[in-house]
Amino acid sequence: MGESRLPAVIATAVAVPVAAVAGVLIYNAMVPVAEEHSDLVQADLSPVSVAVPELSEEDAVICLALTATAPAEAGGLEARPVEGGEGAAEAVLAYGDPATVATCGAEAVAVEDTAAVYKLNGVCWYSDEAGLEWTTLDRQVPVGVSVPEENEQPVDVLNDLSKVIADKVPAAAEAPSGCA
Repeated sequence: MGESRLPAVIATAVAVPVAAVAGVLIYNAMVPVAEEHSDLVQADLSPVSVAVPELSEEDAVICLALTATAPAEAGGLEARPVEGGEGAAEAVLAYGDPATVATCGAEAVAVEDTAAVYKLNGVCWYSDEAGLEWTTLDRQVPVGVSVPEENEQPVDVLNDLSKVIADKVPAAAEAPSGCA
């Protein structure tokens, strides 16, 4: 009965400040790590304003098949909604921030048979010198992809899109010899 509570009071008086200091140290160690990765969470995924191509009824059906089955992510970039008038979502895809934009029904590109072309997952692509504008050469309905300079690996996006393009956009009767 005559036990003293003094040891319990001293232990509590020491443990509480030690726990508080440890908590502050752990918090301060974690904050810089969270700040380094905050840009991953802050990507803008708001709708992208796009130009809508004029499509025939047949081309519109093909483009709808493409956009309806497009991946939710391409080249590690998340899909974004598009806006720009009637038919925007049925013919245009956007990925990432800043947006990489793929347009089904893009203007066809005429290239020499000796031009450098790139075959990616069964689709033949031509690119401008800067590597920012890509267009399919071997599809009934051309697909154009505009890649912002910030995207250092446009081929990653093209590889992912090529899979669905090869599946949903019929091959053209003729293509440059480099596409064979």
